[in-house]
Amino acid sequence: MTIQTLNPAQRTIRTVKPMPLARNRFERMAWIFMRFSGLILVFLSLSHFWLQHLIVGTHQLQFGQTVARWGAAGAPVTIENVFWRLYYVAIIALAMLHGLNGFRQVAYDYLNNRGVYRGVMIAATGVIAVVSLMGLVALLGGATIVK
Repeated sequence: MTIQTLNPAQRTIRTVKPMPLARNRFERMAWIFMRFSGLILVFLSLSHFWLQHLIVGTHQLQFGQTVARWGAAGAPVTIENVFWRLYYVAIIALAMLHGLNGFRQVAYDYLNNRGVYRGVMIAATGVIAVVSLMGLVALLGGATIVK
């Protein structure tokens, strides 16, 4: 963050405020994680958007393309299937952890009662875990072809 001040010669001088000290080591690592996971998520989500909307096209999306990427349930898994599954696992994992960490920081700012804060965080972590698990099961299980 920059602060503009005027000196006696009426020139603008920009100074950089030092980064605030973290409450503890975990907070420092959470701060760093938010920056890097956000950066990685930008590239992952833009590449997903580029593939699905610009290369394939939204009107041409078909279930067969999903089967080709993820693999059919019960069929042998190829290297391409492994790549796409890991790609989407990375998106799910980073998005959920990034969101939970952001929620944790906001909840810390607004929930002053420690018991309420812990309860809300336990509930949020449970929801994130269930949603992530459902996504991972869908990805790792492959697509089911219905005839």
